[in-house]
Amino acid sequence: MVALREGFEREFALLMERLPPWVRREVEGYGASLEEIAMDLGYQLAYTVDGKTLYSEREVRKEDLDFVLHRVGGFKENNRAGLEGTLHRISRILTGLGEMAGITIRVGKFIQGVAEPLRPYLVETGGSLLVVGPPRTGKTTLLRDIVRILAEVYGSRVVAVDTSNEIGGDGTIPHPGIRPARRMQVPDPPSRHQGRIIYQAIANHSPEVVVVDEIGYNEDVQECLTASRRGVRVVATAHGERLLDVLENPALHPVLGDPDLRVRERRSRPAFSAALQVVAKGRFLFYPNLAQAVDDLLQGREPEGVAIGP
Repeated sequence: MVALREGFEREFALLMERLPPWVRREVEGYGASLEEIAMDLGYQLAYTVDGKTLYSEREVRKEDLDFVLHRVGGFKENNRAGLEGTLHRISRILTGLGEMAGITIRVGKFIQGVAEPLRPYLVETGGSLLVVGPPRTGKTTLLRDIVRILAEVYGSRVVAVDTSNEIGGDGTIPHPGIRPARRMQVPDPPSRHQGRIIYQAIANHSPEVVVVDEIGYNEDVQECLTASRRGVRVVATAHGERLLDVLENPALHPVLGDPDLRVRERRSRPAFSAALQVVAKGRFLFYPNLAQAVDDLLQGREPEGVAIGP
């Protein structure tokens, strides 16, 4: 059963406490339907509810932005802040002079159960899994729930390398929904650090499973390959509408078995044993044999996937 994880009300209340009173009155009643709040200096307050953007009659003033700043306690170098133990994200916009001109607040929600159809593979069959999908299709929501399921079995031997803090949230203490899995944050820019953090996770913390959100940089791809060759399971996401898009991305070739698109052959076995294509929220295509799927694509055939979801 797919449902909002217990505890959201408390996490939502923590976020509401950081808002100016008039903003809180405007948005609080929407509860879990509230998705995002945009506070831009001199503009009407804008907020998104169930995909629809609404506007208040009142404009945002400097004291409103300062109110949020003081209650958040400051922003990191990447201009983001989080609330401990939640998935909420608060990001600021600066002027050329370094003054705050706007704030975007994303209401974080832990949706539990979306990965349950994959439980037999994750728990019983095992193996590394590549998750492919375009933005805004629930890829990270799925990955977060995969961490939850793996942590039930492997406990603290699951390490989530949290590239943009989407898995465990921006706070120092990760969201309780992924416990007892451990979380390692990646400094900005991820292109310079993600591979190093994956290496540290494997070398220093003896994980059974490493979970990585958004691979595609040279070093992180190589570290995922190294992990799989050392017997560490890897679950990772990659951008792409479908599996063919991943095959046509040269940066990801090492984890796909180093395919040669000219001669239509693989030079080695993929780092991942299976792949999952996110079609839409709650709808997936599962490829239990990634090597065969890659071979089919190289030969111009559409690989057979198992449909999951409505």
